[in-house]
Amino acid sequence: MQLYTNPQSRGNIILPFLKELKIEDQVELINISYEDMRQATYLAINPMAKVPCLVDDDIVITEVPAIIAYLADKYIEQDFAPALHDPKRGAYLKWLFYIHGPLTEYMDIKNLNVAKDLIESKKMGLSFGDEQRLFQFLKQGLSQAKPYLLGEKCTAADLYLAYWLVYAMSFKLLPYFEEAKPFLRQMKTRASVQDIAWFKAIE
Repeated sequence: MQLYTNPQSRGNIILPFLKELKIEDQVELINISYEDMRQATYLAINPMAKVPCLVDDDIVITEVPAIIAYLADKYIEQDFAPALHDPKRGAYLKWLFYIHGPLTEYMDIKNLNVAKDLIESKKMGLSFGDEQRLFQFLKQGLSQAKPYLLGEKCTAADLYLAYWLVYAMSFKLLPYFEEAKPFLRQMKTRASVQDIAWFKAIE
């Protein structure tokens, strides 16, 4: 497999998961510049001219949650994703796409310093709706983590959420919720994230 990425991209989210799956030696990391992403060679692989992009023989997967879900299912025996008929599968998928959709959209808008009154006037067309509901959903899910989102087993969704939370809290895009602290302390202990500076700041 080849993972096209860039040190300043969301491809970094995938790297801890490769460690968790113990497949680092099976994935060739190809660091590609933003200039080269717009060249014909790479556009033939991903017309969006973005990374990350995972290539597994003839299969091309783009978008972070799609790559995470693909790898978790490819190595399903490692238990980072509920099986297809597992009742927890729905909650697992919900979290993957909540993170990629409403949560990421909210953080992007915050990062762009969009005025609150403009967000309020356009909230019906935003995937996160409004800040209060987004926070309430997140707080409720984190307060129910025992210690992970789906219970006793860490899944790909936990790794994905933890990475975005520590990133967003480090850059003040999200407050450091009390409800998030036990979850992030638990995630901080995992060997796969020890070299990520944002986790070191977790109290």
